[in-house]
Amino acid sequence: MIKKILFDSKDKMKSAYLWNTCAAMLNAFQTVFILMLISRIDPVIDAGVFTIAFAIGNLMMAIGKYGIRQFQVSDVEEKYSFKEYTVARIITSIIMIAASFVCVGVNLASGLYNSSKSIVIILICLAKVIDAVEDVIHGMFQQYLRLDVAGKILSIRMCAYIFVYLVCYYFSKNLILTSAVALLVSFIQFVILNYTAIRGFEIKKKTFEIKNVKNIFVECFPLFIASYLVIYIGNAPKYAIDSYLSSTMQAYYTYLFMPCFVINLLVGFVLQPVLVKLTVLWEQKKNQAFLKYCFLMHLAALGISLVILLGGAILGCPVLSLVFGVNLNSYSAVLDVLLIGGGFFALAVIDQVILTIMRHQYAMLWGFGLASLFATVLSPVLVKSMGLMGTALAYTCSDAILFLIFLLFILFYYRKERCS
Repeated sequence: MIKKILFDSKDKMKSAYLWNTCAAMLNAFQTVFILMLISRIDPVIDAGVFTIAFAIGNLMMAIGKYGIRQFQVSDVEEKYSFKEYTVARIITSIIMIAASFVCVGVNLASGLYNSSKSIVIILICLAKVIDAVEDVIHGMFQQYLRLDVAGKILSIRMCAYIFVYLVCYYFSKNLILTSAVALLVSFIQFVILNYTAIRGFEIKKKTFEIKNVKNIFVECFPLFIASYLVIYIGNAPKYAIDSYLSSTMQAYYTYLFMPCFVINLLVGFVLQPVLVKLTVLWEQKKNQAFLKYCFLMHLAALGISLVILLGGAILGCPVLSLVFGVNLNSYSAVLDVLLIGGGFFALAVIDQVILTIMRHQYAMLWGFGLASLFATVLSPVLVKSMGLMGTALAYTCSDAILFLIFLLFILFYYRKERCS
């Protein structure tokens, strides 16, 4: 029954778009749905704790994923086997768990976190470990052109996680208990759904070589640094808020930041299904078609960003105030600046994928290095001096730097390799 639900698709391409969009929406909006409830029950403490827990969880997940997914999906000739990718992911997931405990332990010892907050953060990080392990399995599905199967599994699991979190918190009003129950349900579904799906694939048998696992780590290292820093850049203002402002301001910033998820969500919808095709075009040196797809992706991201920016300027704060049950109308300028930053970030993500396909991952380190340096140095200064507007300016400027550097590298390498 489960296998039939996962694999029964009349049109695989349309199904892939549909389920990938559904999964991306649920993944991006899980924080929104959960905070909509928490903000009405305990908007001061629990909303702030949940916000920073998810921020740290996403940062730790970058360690677990190690940036392998984009490389794995674009490995159309299967230079490395699924087993080798899986072993690499198990290693990074173990490191992710250790890093989570170290991060929380340091903040607990320093007195910044109490025991309850620490436990919630650990439970959220463990939930992100499941996401990290599942990601390599879904990368294999995408290699075999069954992104629809991956989308169905993630959609089902995210729906259950959100539903369980909402129901459990509503009745218990306890973040620790809620996070633990949601984690358990998510793990059970992860095992059942992915085990059933894997049995439906005829995975190519290749000799496992430990040196290939090492090579995966080497080749994906710049992607790991990139994925880690891109999350760090986005969350740097939150870390500054955690140090200098209140839990209430942490929650407010998260509420205002939500529309940026919409931009990234829709751009992800445009990007994921064409990733393999874009890789093939580059490998086959179909330059005109490759440039056309790159241009259309940038145009789509820009159009989505402008529409959301316009909608945010008119309806953003009133709608967010209604959704979260707090008055955010005095922060309309902060929202506008954040939405501009969200547009720059979406364009930077597209350029990151293009550089990966062109196999110039190391060039990305310059962009992420400069942008993260800017975020690290200026976020605390801007947050202390300008409050929430400072967080918005830090986020937007960092993403603008990232996009411009990536774009320059794409133009440079394309001209060097295809125009010479």
